[in-house]
Amino acid sequence: MKDLVTDLVLSNNVIGYVPQFISQFTRLSFLNLSNNLLNDLPTEFGVLNTLRELNIANNRFPCIPNCVYELQGLEILIASENHIKMLNVSGLQNMRRLSTLDLRNNDIETVPPILGNLTNITHLELVGNPFRQPRHQILMKGTDAIMSYLRDRIPT
Repeated sequence: MKDLVTDLVLSNNVIGYVPQFISQFTRLSFLNLSNNLLNDLPTEFGVLNTLRELNIANNRFPCIPNCVYELQGLEILIASENHIKMLNVSGLQNMRRLSTLDLRNNDIETVPPILGNLTNITHLELVGNPFRQPRHQILMKGTDAIMSYLRDRIPT
């Protein structure tokens, strides 16, 4: 059975933790864990190399769990409405296929300029975080404007 599951929706279930056996779902391509009580994921999670889309929105994550950065096939990461405070750009750099990154309404205090070098990201959402730069006007212009703004601020 677990070899057949490709899409798994566990949203809105008051889930407090994800069991380690999630790693046995080797064909999983879509996983929705949104609207739960999660604040971490098991390290075994990183072996889900067929996963293309992960939704962990509206949980209690203080950061994107390290095991997520091991998901080489991930294209879409929705992590809005959490308590994420900082971005691990080197972790994001490992995710070569990541094209959509949604981090709206978190607690991100600074956006590292080197995030602008991640050219594979074509859709970036950062609205609703407490950082001062980039300003709201730039965020509203879309991903290209945000990435360009960040690249212009990389120290040489």
